[in-house]
Amino acid sequence: MKKQITVIGLLLIVATALFSCKKDTTSLKARVMGKWTVNKIEVSGNTNPSLNGTFNYTINDYIDFKADNDDQVELSLNNQRTIGTYTASLGDDFVMSFPEGVSNATVNSLTQSQFQFTAKIDKTNIVKVYYLTR
Repeated sequence: MKKQITVIGLLLIVATALFSCKKDTTSLKARVMGKWTVNKIEVSGNTNPSLNGTFNYTINDYIDFKADNDDQVELSLNNQRTIGTYTASLGDDFVMSFPEGVSNATVNSLTQSQFQFTAKIDKTNIVKVYYLTR
């Protein structure tokens, strides 16, 4: 009888542990996490007009919002990788920090397969609209 009670107790503990932890699927960080293909970036506000416009990219170009505790983001465009950080806040805003500067970003649209956001680089007039898919 003691053996059966012990087994039942262990099963209850295991079942409770398995079903009590829910994965975060609703926060902005959880929804953007992972690797996205960069399709194009629309740039405006540069003082040099040749740096403004729509820049199209290939399937090899990506932005990867890492699922680690360091909140790293990796941007790879034209075989040049840049590592930065990102911080998601409540709502649809987040901040990305790369060597070129800190960008305040707002989500324009976000589904499981498409992500579009607008990022303004601090202390400049440069605005970039990112079009991503996965």
